Amino acid sequence: MFKKVLIIVFSLFILLFAAAAAIPMFFKEEIDAKTKSSINKNVNAKVNYKELDLSIISSFPNVGIKINNLSIIGIDSFYKDTLANVKQLQLNVNLWSVLKGDTYQINSVNLNEPNILVKVLKNGVANWDIMKPDSANLTTDSLKSTFKAALQKYSIEQGTITYDDASLGLYMKLDSLNHSGKGDFTQDLFTLDTQSKIEKLTVKYRGIPYLNGVKLDAELPVEIDTKNMKFTFADNKIKLNELLLSAIGYLAMPNETDMVMDFKFDAKESELKNFLSLIPSIYAANFKDLEATGKFSMNGNAKGIYNEKSLPAFNVNLLVENGKIKYPSLPSAINNIQIKSQISNPNGVIDNTVVNVPSFHLEFGQVPVDGKLLLKNPVSDPFIDMALKGKLDLKQLTAIFPMKDMVLSGILDADVKAAGRKSSIDKQQYEAFKASGQIIANNFNYAGKNVPMPVSVPSAKLIFSPKNITLSNLIAKIGSSDFAANGSLNNYLSYFFNKNQLLQGSFNMLSNLVNVNELMGPKVTGATPASNESKLTVFEVPGNINFNVNAKANKVIYDNYDITNAIGTLLVKDKTITFKNMGMNMLDGKLRMDGTYATINPKKPKVDVDFGIDNMNIQKAFQAFNTVKLLAPVAKYAKGTFSTDLKYNSDLDEHMKPVYSTINAEGLTNIIQAMIDGFEPLNKLAASLSSDKFKKLELNNVITKFKIKDGRLNVAPFDIKKDGIVMNVQGSNGIDQTMDYNLGLNLPRAMLGAKANETVNAMLGKLNSKAGTNVSVSDNVKVNAVLGGTFLKPTINLKYGIADAKSTAKEAITNVIAEKKAEFQTKAQAKLDTVKVKATEKVKDAIADKLNNLFKRKTVN
Repeated sequence: MFKKVLIIVFSLFILLFAAAAAIPMFFKEEIDAKTKSSINKNVNAKVNYKELDLSIISSFPNVGIKINNLSIIGIDSFYKDTLANVKQLQLNVNLWSVLKGDTYQINSVNLNEPNILVKVLKNGVANWDIMKPDSANLTTDSLKSTFKAALQKYSIEQGTITYDDASLGLYMKLDSLNHSGKGDFTQDLFTLDTQSKIEKLTVKYRGIPYLNGVKLDAELPVEIDTKNMKFTFADNKIKLNELLLSAIGYLAMPNETDMVMDFKFDAKESELKNFLSLIPSIYAANFKDLEATGKFSMNGNAKGIYNEKSLPAFNVNLLVENGKIKYPSLPSAINNIQIKSQISNPNGVIDNTVVNVPSFHLEFGQVPVDGKLLLKNPVSDPFIDMALKGKLDLKQLTAIFPMKDMVLSGILDADVKAAGRKSSIDKQQYEAFKASGQIIANNFNYAGKNVPMPVSVPSAKLIFSPKNITLSNLIAKIGSSDFAANGSLNNYLSYFFNKNQLLQGSFNMLSNLVNVNELMGPKVTGATPASNESKLTVFEVPGNINFNVNAKANKVIYDNYDITNAIGTLLVKDKTITFKNMGMNMLDGKLRMDGTYATINPKKPKVDVDFGIDNMNIQKAFQAFNTVKLLAPVAKYAKGTFSTDLKYNSDLDEHMKPVYSTINAEGLTNIIQAMIDGFEPLNKLAASLSSDKFKKLELNNVITKFKIKDGRLNVAPFDIKKDGIVMNVQGSNGIDQTMDYNLGLNLPRAMLGAKANETVNAMLGKLNSKAGTNVSVSDNVKVNAVLGGTFLKPTINLKYGIADAKSTAKEAITNVIAEKKAEFQTKAQAKLDTVKVKATEKVKDAIADKLNNLFKRKTVN
């Protein structure tokens, strides 16, 4: 009998289990359709999810609804922002409500790995405001008709939540958030018990980080009054890193714009070490081994209304008494720490905020440092009263704090005071603003594994006054570069108090060596393994300074250039460096330069310079300047010197190299002396003329105009004369190495090879045949050579000056008429027929003489 009962019970269990497994299959499509329909009717955003799963066994007696890979992307101003990206959203819905089919009663919600971005623009528009305007009145009814919230609990696992409110200047980020809450949300008044753990909590207000990567662990029961939207905090525990806090009071949201608050907070355990745990650098550096003693207390309160126009009244107090900080592995400590500070605002008007640190004192080893700070009226007319006095041996810091692989030494002696209002500075009433003191540095050294280059300052002195900071006796070395400087910083107080004020300065600087390659930052290795060339990065000129620098450097290393005796004036303003009267020796010559380097658009720096170059080595110029390599490749085969004057402007790329298509330049070049040998276009010309004499070309005092535009070098006509040869050169070549040059040669026939002479004789015979003449070529032959192709694969087309007798005669007549035109002008008032007759006779005689000279045979003695 018992066996039969057992079989029946087991069969019923199997039947129920099968039914429980089958029920979700019947309702999946219906729930999926209702979910999508509800979203589409009410949400003004792009909502997608990969799949919707239902289960009853794991969530019994509820139906588990799992929505996988849910994403919500904004539109309009937020079309690039993802409001939410949730790996899995799980809803546990009352089974009976599913079976009834009218409404679904939600009992719990779980978000697994949500990434949520809550964003508010400066104009107050928020990305979470995604409900359709025309459905505002229908939303509640629609959702109630489909889903009914009967929450008992909710949770977030491994979430990331970012709140970025540009309208308030508030930024908050919660990394690795695990949060859960339990309470009866069906009640108007209930207690919500929450537990939260955040691996990294960051809070910034108006750019100032108040919490930076802090670990939070909190147990926070909250009494919730849903009718009045009031949240009351009962006894709670909040742990920030190692600091324990408690907060009591309430927060209410009576309308859409205001937050009404009245709460107090206090640090429960008054130990200095717990407060230091909030400082990231200290917390990360062997915090467990840190010995910190002394009394610490912090408390505060906030009461009032918080919205876009007002703040609550608040008060924050911090006190450290008899503090000491020491790492056991290091010999020294910070002793006798005494700090008292208060930040208060009596009525919520931000201009009435007062920051008051009446005194602070600490001792690095045995060396005391004292100071004070008072700040009032930060908005309307800031008032500041501060002082700092102390003599610090920087080497003591390495004996106090762990500084692995770092060298720090030197003495800083400071005694500085300042007191007054910003308005006095604005009105240039410097006598009303008291600023005085000095900072002296001696034998300062800073180096280490993570320091880009060692810094050494044997001496420097800064003297403060209301008008300026005077720099004197500065001697410094950064990497291999050395500097000696003096000068002054003007307008520094206006620069400090006003965002749009320029920091003005005037300096004299002297250096034995400036290694610009080092100072411009890390080197970027060339893309190809075979290339060992280090590439520069763009140096961005600051836009908030106005400096005048008179500089002199005995040697400058920039890119591949070795520069000596550099001198000139640099003006730094509006993200532009202006060079005035710059001069330097480089590449065996002298360079003069006036112009600008601008980074108004840092991605597209611009240069606009007037150059003057005297007696520079052609080969070294070719090796140093990529522009010469690409636009004047003939320089590779030339040995000698040149001078030039040119105006140049172009864009630069990310490696400070010219963007060749943007180059615009024009100038005048004097090739003082050069020998061109091995240049393929000359080899091609020599082969075409059957003469090896053209393989080498000697140039002396050759002057030519040129212009670079649209990636091509355009050369104006110029003459080369040597050993009886006259060569006229004009044309252009491009970055793509293509050529388009015309060479007009007048050269002795004896210089032509046998093949070229045969060509000339054949053409002469053809000419005599057409013209009915019997003439021969004179000692000199005119040749027009058209160079095309590329520098490595040139083409050449030769045309001789006697190619067509009719065109030659016509050209000769034209030339003679031009020569005699001035002679005939004095007879222009005579009778027209007489003038024509006489002019015709004279022209015929002149033509006859010219033709005889052009075609006469050589007389043989």
